[in-house]
Amino acid sequence: MTTDKREEKEEWIGKVNAELLPKLLADIRFKNGVKLTNRFQHEVDIWKRTGIFKQVIEIGNELAAAECLICRLHSDDRLIYEQPIIGTKKLIDYLTIKGSGQHEWVEVKTVAPEWVNDEAGWLRYMKIAKDFTNAKLIVVREYEGAAIAGQAFKTRWSFIQQTSEGEARAALIPDAMKGPVWLLFCSTGFDWHRDELEDFADFYRTGKPRGDDPMSNATERYMRDEGLSFNRLLAGFHYLGRKKKEVSAHCFTMNVTGPRIGA
Repeated sequence: MTTDKREEKEEWIGKVNAELLPKLLADIRFKNGVKLTNRFQHEVDIWKRTGIFKQVIEIGNELAAAECLICRLHSDDRLIYEQPIIGTKKLIDYLTIKGSGQHEWVEVKTVAPEWVNDEAGWLRYMKIAKDFTNAKLIVVREYEGAAIAGQAFKTRWSFIQQTSEGEARAALIPDAMKGPVWLLFCSTGFDWHRDELEDFADFYRTGKPRGDDPMSNATERYMRDEGLSFNRLLAGFHYLGRKKKEVSAHCFTMNVTGPRIGA
């Protein structure tokens, strides 16, 4: 890690500590927030010892998500961090208990596919491209095509895997705690874009790929190869965009859906 990059990270951590953490901890509607802020400090300490920053980014996204969710609470609502699912050892990142008693769950996932522009990635793209139907992902090998295609494929595959795991967790929620379960996917806005989640969200909701979804055959191939299927227990998906130097989200969209074709 270069000195400049380390200084950038330390500057961002300082802004989180000065601007975001006090705001979250001061809101009496946010329960168990100290656990989240302590976890952030713990991951920062690990980074200083090991140079591994991935977990700091992920906790940073959870903090940004908490800020967005708190902004949508009513005065008699509560937001709980890492509420255990009774009868299991599983947790879900956020549980909102509304004044009416209704429960609503949100699991936060960071999707950050690695940028790799190599021959193996290009061959994978060419193999998948043979099955493209109406919508096609077109990239050029000489202009980092393998990496661009790889980002798109790995993003979709992450959506699928995280959704499958989210469904398994949602199935464990006892009747007394049941409520809508959402997955909140986080991006820098560079690794992947919200319209990619729109395509996947529509596929998840309807069971059919959109006609303009270039990842449709890659989705079907991956789910077949991995033996995965959806039971559609989730209410849907939220999107959070936070650039690397930002403390708060610059974009937060709930219940992501795609545009109507032909609209």
